[in-house]
Amino acid sequence: MNSSAKWLLMMQGYSEADICDCKNINVLARWTPSACALFGTIGLLLKSPIYMTALGLLTLIGATSSRSFYDYLYVFLVKPVLYLGEMPFHGNPRRFGCGIGACLFLLTGIGLFTGNTALTYIPSLTIIGLALVAATTQWCFASALYALLWGDKATADEA
Repeated sequence: MNSSAKWLLMMQGYSEADICDCKNINVLARWTPSACALFGTIGLLLKSPIYMTALGLLTLIGATSSRSFYDYLYVFLVKPVLYLGEMPFHGNPRRFGCGIGACLFLLTGIGLFTGNTALTYIPSLTIIGLALVAATTQWCFASALYALLWGDKATADEA
């Protein structure tokens, strides 16, 4: 792994031990934003306020614990079939990102419920786009914002 990928993973809150001990961390760290973008896209295509509200509430799990709803999907559904290793716990920067994602999905649910086009598409396209960027590049907007607001010393060791 090159130093820039390592730095981006540490910025997301993974510890040096996670990065060294988990041989597939580069793939596993992309799982959560990939799943977030996929489920968000499905919700947008379904145009279901109930689905998007439920997705927002499920995404909130990642803001309150060291695993996200998407991590649990990997652990229980994907890992038994395609074993890439244990999903490392995430730290405060990723929790912050899950909190932002949850709020944006909930706003989308409200937008769909009220028929407000701007409230539907601005939050949903924002979170889907940012999740896709994180999934493809390992650069996470929420982690960068977290570092800007609180410093970049938060790692999974704080979890």
